[in-house]
Amino acid sequence: MKTAKELLQAYISGSALESAALFADKGALELPYLADLGVEPRYEGPKNIGTFLTFLHEKMYPNFRFVDVKIYIDTLDQAFGEYTIHQKSGISGKNVHQRFFGHCVAANGKIVLLREALNVLAAADGMFPNGIADVINKK
Repeated sequence: MKTAKELLQAYISGSALESAALFADKGALELPYLADLGVEPRYEGPKNIGTFLTFLHEKMYPNFRFVDVKIYIDTLDQAFGEYTIHQKSGISGKNVHQRFFGHCVAANGKIVLLREALNVLAAADGMFPNGIADVINKK
């Protein structure tokens, strides 16, 4: 059975659907700070997570890969790490440098919760032509 660290590493290195398949049936991917940009902050179940990750992998950041992976906490059921992308956005056309951190909770060889945080300013640059200005002007 995979540990939390092994699951987090597989999530980081997998395709959208490979990564989604690591989640338990009621497992969740949370990116709470995306709510500030008008994006749903929680996806539950492999199918919904796969849909979101496919959008990220194919539209938002085509063919991206995480780099500079560092795992700081490694227990059987929890892992915490940082990982980065350097990618041109498929939406805004801007080059985005985005650092993530993720806290992975595992049970029975599956991810039950992966909570990620990211720089919303970098995310806005990838999502909107005028970056954060487009978010502010919507409010």
